[in-house]
Amino acid sequence: MHSLMLTDSKVPREWLSIMEDLRVGDIVFVLGASDTGKTTLIKFLINECVKKGKRIAFVDSDIGQTSIGLPTTISSSVFSSIEDLKSPKINSLFFIGSTSPHGNLLQMAVGVKKTTESVLRQRPEVVVIDTTGFVHGPAATELKYQKISLVQPSHVIAIQREAELEPLLRLLSNSFESLRIIRLNPSLDVRARSFEERLANRERRFARYFSRSSILKIELGNVSLRRGYFGGGLPISSSRLYEISKIFGADFLYGEEGKDEALFIVRSPGYIPALVSKVQGFIQKSSIRIVPLGDLEGVIVGLGNKGGFVLGLGIFSGMEEGVISILTPLRDVSRVKTITFGTLKLEPSGKEVGKLSY
Repeated sequence: MHSLMLTDSKVPREWLSIMEDLRVGDIVFVLGASDTGKTTLIKFLINECVKKGKRIAFVDSDIGQTSIGLPTTISSSVFSSIEDLKSPKINSLFFIGSTSPHGNLLQMAVGVKKTTESVLRQRPEVVVIDTTGFVHGPAATELKYQKISLVQPSHVIAIQREAELEPLLRLLSNSFESLRIIRLNPSLDVRARSFEERLANRERRFARYFSRSSILKIELGNVSLRRGYFGGGLPISSSRLYEISKIFGADFLYGEEGKDEALFIVRSPGYIPALVSKVQGFIQKSSIRIVPLGDLEGVIVGLGNKGGFVLGLGIFSGMEEGVISILTPLRDVSRVKTITFGTLKLEPSGKEVGKLSY
């Protein structure tokens, strides 16, 4: 994991004032567009708390440019020593499955809430929360508002170049009586990073994480598949899938059947619209979705346990009768109870190769 040790730099007077103002039990929510210095400010607060003997927790919800966890996840860590700063230990991972909040607003809000609740059980004296640079437009305003409503921070620190955060800050002022809002200008030391630099940073992290991976086979009967195409019905039995495969001359690998809809994953799709029409007449559901297996190959997945968080990440590698294959550094999948599908597609090298639209 990346070190959060802060290198020597000139500290703005306003940052020192924030540090002096922090009290036991405070939760600090940091807002700002990309390249405004959110991470540098957070590093300063974490380092100063550790120097002063305070136990501070960090919730990292910047899913595209994470500081401590993995891209596509919300992570947390607790710091009480210099060793913690040098090598942060991950307390929890909440899977989003994308490097952008777009299309994941509900998951982002729930993830920040659950991760904050989880880290508060570690009894930190202060909690600081980092966010993505998604700040423009009604959807961004509503997402940040809902996160703040759920987490109930004591402080919101808004780093803005002009007045881009004012619509949200005005809304917060009118909604939360005891919330302290602190406006800051971006740090002069911040260097703008290009799209290519951000992409390269993510790919390095993925490459490191998946460098010692192997393909593990997980019995579909032992797990639930969720998000994306999955979760609209109960799994269809192997015998029924075999029957459907024989009738239509295609290899039906997996299926789900709900009240009005059905989903199938097929190996040999042929002409999908024609196959859908034929299956619809046989299954008699108002909605039939048939997905070629190849569409899912390379999709990032979260391997979850019963606590709602993930034990680790994986890359979808294949599916056969009753078994799903996942490339992952995890060695023991006995605790995996859910497989959550994201939208980002990766090569085992960590290279991003596209996104899946559900």
